[in-house]
Amino acid sequence: MKATALAHSNTALIKYLGKKDEQLIIPMNNSISITIDALSTITTVEFSPQYTEDVFILNDKKATGQAYQRVVKHLDLLRQEAQRKLKAKVVSKNNFPTAMGLASSASGFAALTVAVCAALGLKKTPQELSMLSRQGSGSSCRSIFGGFVEWVKDDGTGKSYAIQLADEDWWDLRDIVLILEEKEQRQYSTREAMRLSMKTSPFFAARLAATESNLDKMRRAIKKRDFTLLGTVAEHDCLLMHAVALTSNPWQLFWTSATVKMMKLVPQLREKGLPCYFTIDSGANMHLLTLPEHQESILAELEKHHFIKKIVCARLAGGATIISDHLF
Repeated sequence: MKATALAHSNTALIKYLGKKDEQLIIPMNNSISITIDALSTITTVEFSPQYTEDVFILNDKKATGQAYQRVVKHLDLLRQEAQRKLKAKVVSKNNFPTAMGLASSASGFAALTVAVCAALGLKKTPQELSMLSRQGSGSSCRSIFGGFVEWVKDDGTGKSYAIQLADEDWWDLRDIVLILEEKEQRQYSTREAMRLSMKTSPFFAARLAATESNLDKMRRAIKKRDFTLLGTVAEHDCLLMHAVALTSNPWQLFWTSATVKMMKLVPQLREKGLPCYFTIDSGANMHLLTLPEHQESILAELEKHHFIKKIVCARLAGGATIISDHLF
């Protein structure tokens, strides 16, 4: 009873902020993302009588504490779904930093869900997989699918899941991932930060009210392949989210001086005729959205700035999938 899955991270264009249901991870608003190929997680899961307790190894280190408990809780959910009681060994590897605002939990729990279901013989549709994965990490439901993905907060029947708006071949967008900080550890986890913002920021309700209009604009931008509209709306939604974080009590600042330098640089690149727009999740690092014909010119400009630690160029990717090469 062993399986290995590959899942990719996703970049939120319209972000989810706040939960209607903390236990089931039902969001306050729909969100839209792109699944990208350069940031990924591979997870191998084996269920066997030889294991007397669940073991979770992340990036070659045995996990403990909250990280371990989250994985065990998700294993319990899926064991219950399959009516199995066997303990498991889980080995997972990310090819990018964890807890840096790069959606490692999204690719991580998507890979875990797909691998566990395969190992336990659970036959699930992608929509059903997204519903299960969501309960481990909300944004992971979007990484079940490739291309352009929307997480539906409630379909009218009480169900919350991801749907694919367009596949990875629909539009050749590029996501230049800028690693501005490599060792940053955030004061709050994404979950804690979200909870704090929802409870204390006076701007939370205003941001929520603006989201439906932004979602409509983003869907239209994807359908019409309107890059200026997509980028403008993504950048605006990003700033709305960070405005909520900044006005929480206590306030939360995810940016560093390098982040702010990059934020100032992006409009300057546009003025030079290089269309690009930024989005930033709950961390200091940045995603720079552009089109393939402008990528090399933008990279040449970025290489002039030594505060950028690392540049990773990403294209759109497919959804989470089973692979044959096990990690153990």
